[in-house]
Amino acid sequence: MKKKKENDDFGLGSKITESHQIVNPDGTFNVVREGKHYWSPYHSLVGISWSFFLLIVLCAFIGINVFFGFLFLLTGLETISGLEPSGSFFEDLANTTFFSIQTFTTLGYGTMSPNGFWSHMIASFDSLIGLMAFALVTGLIFARFAKPKAQILVSKNAIIAPYQDGESFQFRIVNKRKNKIVDLEAIVLFTCLEERGAEIKRGYHTLSLERDKVALFPLNWTIVHPITENSPLYKKSEADLRRMNGEFIVKIKGYDETYAQLVHLNCSFSTQSLIWGVRFKKMYFDVPGEGVVLHLDKIDDTEPISAPKA
Repeated sequence: MKKKKENDDFGLGSKITESHQIVNPDGTFNVVREGKHYWSPYHSLVGISWSFFLLIVLCAFIGINVFFGFLFLLTGLETISGLEPSGSFFEDLANTTFFSIQTFTTLGYGTMSPNGFWSHMIASFDSLIGLMAFALVTGLIFARFAKPKAQILVSKNAIIAPYQDGESFQFRIVNKRKNKIVDLEAIVLFTCLEERGAEIKRGYHTLSLERDKVALFPLNWTIVHPITENSPLYKKSEADLRRMNGEFIVKIKGYDETYAQLVHLNCSFSTQSLIWGVRFKKMYFDVPGEGVVLHLDKIDDTEPISAPKA
């Protein structure tokens, strides 16, 4: 069996020597792709934010109907029964656009209808495009709603806090939803620039955790790396870690019973953002008559070490 080396690449590249974060705090890779690349409209439309997606749908809807409205206008208003010229180009275009919308959506109020070969041809293509567009948007909306996603909150900052007789690296997570996530696992990698002979390369260390897996996830989970003699953080001061320009890369995965699939989450903390001399405040409390109450908005709350424990 091949022995695992202390420093592994983990697919992130040992030759990256810049001091910027490899993984952004939101889990996206800090990599700019240039040259030949593959663009998939489907994956882009499924992956973008809801606001941007709805804006694209709205712009496409308006753009398509304005285009067909212009075609109807070119054929002449006399080819559309129930539509009289207004004397204004923009008003006539607006009226033919509204007629296109009725055709595009197969709504058809009955007050306007095509009257002539070319208006019938345009209306036929307008209806065809409308049917295809609605089928496409319906599929995209379903894919967006059905896409598994771990709705897990991560504390904005990681901390260096007391642990037993020494110190530890800590951050915490909590499930934003009421659904069950079971068999949750966490992996934390520490990466920094290291001198290896005459070269400076990026080293990677898997940090040992106090607990790297929980069977159930009903409350918050504080993920703790004890800073022992085997830790790359051992005997490192706050100034030392800041000079190292290191980064803690986090991978969390678990089984989501709602989707009946594995979900995962990536995030990152820089050594520059570490908070020293504090500990996390308690997030959940026993409330008589209610049971255990978990306050999600307290995930980032810390207190000085000198303060009495809650």
